[in-house]
Amino acid sequence: MNQPINNADALRRYPELRQLVTVREAGWVFRPIQDDDGELEGIAGSYSRDQYTDALFIFDRTNVSAARVLDDAYGGGCVWSKEGSDLQEVVYELLGLPEPGQPAAPHLVKRSSLLWTP
Repeated sequence: MNQPINNADALRRYPELRQLVTVREAGWVFRPIQDDDGELEGIAGSYSRDQYTDALFIFDRTNVSAARVLDDAYGGGCVWSKEGSDLQEVVYELLGLPEPGQPAAPHLVKRSSLLWTP
């Protein structure tokens, strides 16, 4: 089993995590993603406001996803998402999104696919 490390050690080993430390200090909440056997598969982070929730899913250094989901009171649904292989790029784009209602803010709800893939 892996032993916990502090922020300084983590940043020395994985400098790309610097943005995650910054967003955690800004109020983001992070939780482990575990498989059925309790093994760590990734990390999920979220930041909720009245109008929306931003979410970040990190499975490894080259498998990252992010999304912005509007609250039902504001239309509901996913208005922005990105998958990528560069943690810093995905986090940068997510954090760069304007607040809902501001110019250039995503507002069209993305339709989900009718085709389910495992």
